[in-house]
Amino acid sequence: MEMERSCTFDELNFDEACVILKSNINLPNLWLYTLSSDCIKCPYSRAAMIESEIISMKVKSARSQYWRIIETDKHEEYIPAWDENGLYCQLSPNIGEFGIYELTVDYNNSYSFVANKQPVNSHLPLVIILGLIALFLCVLSILKIIFNCVKRCRSKDVQIETVESSSSKPRLRSLDTVRGMSILLMIFVNNGAGGYVFLEHATWNGLFVGDLVFPCFLWIMGVCIPLSISSQLTRGTSRFSICCAIVKRSFYLFFIGISLNTLGGKNQLESIRIFGVLQRFSVCYLVTAMIYLLLVSPCTHLGSKVVYEILILMPQWIIAFFILLAHCVIIFLLPVPDCPKGYLGPGGRHDAGKYWNCVGGAAGYVDKVLLGVNHIYQFPTANSVYGSGPFDPEGVLGCLTSIFQVFLGIQAGQILCHYEDWKNRIARWLVWALIFGVIGLSLHFTEIIPVNKNLWSVSFVMVTTSFSLGLLSACYFLVDVIGVWEGGPFRIPGMNALVMYIGHQVFYEMFPFHWRIGKMNTHSWLMAESLWCIVLWTCIAYTLHWKKLYVTL
Repeated sequence: MEMERSCTFDELNFDEACVILKSNINLPNLWLYTLSSDCIKCPYSRAAMIESEIISMKVKSARSQYWRIIETDKHEEYIPAWDENGLYCQLSPNIGEFGIYELTVDYNNSYSFVANKQPVNSHLPLVIILGLIALFLCVLSILKIIFNCVKRCRSKDVQIETVESSSSKPRLRSLDTVRGMSILLMIFVNNGAGGYVFLEHATWNGLFVGDLVFPCFLWIMGVCIPLSISSQLTRGTSRFSICCAIVKRSFYLFFIGISLNTLGGKNQLESIRIFGVLQRFSVCYLVTAMIYLLLVSPCTHLGSKVVYEILILMPQWIIAFFILLAHCVIIFLLPVPDCPKGYLGPGGRHDAGKYWNCVGGAAGYVDKVLLGVNHIYQFPTANSVYGSGPFDPEGVLGCLTSIFQVFLGIQAGQILCHYEDWKNRIARWLVWALIFGVIGLSLHFTEIIPVNKNLWSVSFVMVTTSFSLGLLSACYFLVDVIGVWEGGPFRIPGMNALVMYIGHQVFYEMFPFHWRIGKMNTHSWLMAESLWCIVLWTCIAYTLHWKKLYVTL
């Protein structure tokens, strides 16, 4: 919190409010301590001394706050939540963006908290944008339906159209649509998501919108592996040639990923970050594609034989299970110095600072041992809240559960291979989605293994895979089955996802992809700038599509 003698509306940034502090009592050691709701099991932090002289402070309004007014002469920076010594009063203020509030401490352990200026509706720009996007997509769908009706009416040979299996098509449009949704949302999140915290990443445990992007992207890669490899085997391509192509592509992805980590002059060899998004893709693709290639036969349609798509992948299931088991054994049983076994917390101020150097437990420890502290991510989200130091959310142990998630995508792709009828495909996808969702939510809400993107926990894999299956089912039905939607504007960017990702990383903060005007201190301006970047990259993707330019490795 930023202390000032006074603060005004014009000085506030987005997701900020001003609180004026006053005291009607003569107590010399009255302090305000605060705690943000996203700092789980953290101590209260000292914010300001409350005295007869009026002062004010800027506070964050995006998350709920818990405040305590404490009478103490110890001047401690942090006080544990269980320590109520000297507690004068406490409150959970309702603070909104750009609001100006007044907190007055009175006699008899009482207080008043009033709004001198009402906050604005910070969600209004998001609602307007979502409404415009929904309207745009609806208009496109209606125009397409009208165009198709007119086209059929003018046709000389009117035929009754029947819905055919999309497996006979050379390319499933729904797969590109889901991939395009993922890459555009990834760019949007990386650009700040209009300043909305719930559209970005959760601080530690939990699931925000931004947390769905990366796992969905990984999973859809797994869906495509059976289709690609089986197609090559059917054409007579040797397994050795396919194997060489897999290794080559994995190497390029890892190399490009490391290169992107050095953007902005971060090319000091002693401190280059080794892992990252493309590196995670590289490792997962190498392992899962090689296992699938070596253990499976080309795809064949087998009517409606129940669970055959599981039996044919049984060797892969066994390997994937042991990979998952290895992850769990290391996470819960590996001894970590000065940390309890199985610790899954963020370290730092978490749990009143008892495990300060234990960020990520075994996952963080393995990265520091194998990669070195200087070669992991230095500015994780958890550090800004818990002060826990470097931690890599794309680290070594997370690769194991990511490999398992890609394998779950392979299982979904195998369903495409073995069932021609769209009803069989969607029914099986939704059954799997239900199973994974129940398992993931059970692990999370029983607190056995919380949903956590930073650790890429088992429950995170299950919940996000459930979401991805549901999303693919919906897109497949709308795009490939009934054809009321062609997947635009997401499908075309999904066909050049690698260019989109690398491009937005290289041109990050460069005009014309990014710009600033004035203070850029409102969600409206931040959202406009983020959407401009999305529109620009979408136009680039369509241009490449019209020129039939596709970049693959």
